[in-house]
Amino acid sequence: MTVGAFSVIRAGAVIGPGTIITTLGRNCKIGPAAFVGLPPQHSKFDGKDTRAIIGDDVVIREMVSVHRSINPAPEHATRIGNRCMLMATSHVAHDCTLGEDVILANGVLLGGHCVIGNRAFIGGGTGIHQFVRVGRLAMIAGNEPISHDVPPFAAVRYWGLKGYNAIGCKRAGMSRETIHAVRSAFRCLHTNRTMPAAVAAIRATIPMLPEIKELLDFLASTKRGVLSSVKGRGISKQKGAPEKTSDDDE
Repeated sequence: MTVGAFSVIRAGAVIGPGTIITTLGRNCKIGPAAFVGLPPQHSKFDGKDTRAIIGDDVVIREMVSVHRSINPAPEHATRIGNRCMLMATSHVAHDCTLGEDVILANGVLLGGHCVIGNRAFIGGGTGIHQFVRVGRLAMIAGNEPISHDVPPFAAVRYWGLKGYNAIGCKRAGMSRETIHAVRSAFRCLHTNRTMPAAVAAIRATIPMLPEIKELLDFLASTKRGVLSSVKGRGISKQKGAPEKTSDDDE
């Protein structure tokens, strides 16, 4: 282990072999002025010994902040999965869970208890409300205010579901059949005005592949509600200006 100048490691920290603090290297890389494992910013936190657990090969860049959980039970720990990248000034609040290969671009702000699925990408300056879930392989544009759940495979822009994450799904190795099914499922979300109608259309018209079941399970388990389609609100996919749009696929 190598510890760079001006680093402070407090009691209770556990650092795996090969980790380098404040300088780049193999395994976990923690940049200058990053704060990992600070107490949660919560008015009812009573100072208990709580946890933040960081996986392998995680990159935490300059001025990032990662806060411990409120509850000391291990299952409540703030968790960042393997190979995540947290770019400069991003913030992970108490009790958040990030899956593997998650990327937070510069200035992303996660409120408490957020759950981010594997291989999700969140654009710079985006703020995500506490308790929001972002599904696997979702992609969110920069400077988006997110206060509802984002389904797996979604592409988010103009404050809603713009389509599905075509490039991300292809890079993840999805088959052509699966990509067509995901695209059709998001078309159902665009063309039906209510979530029950969209779910019924998905069940009636799309093969029940594992990814479609994953999407339906996510929709069924939402507590905050799911982000609505931009097409249902008449948002232009070019400029974000209100106008009538067709129900073409993304």
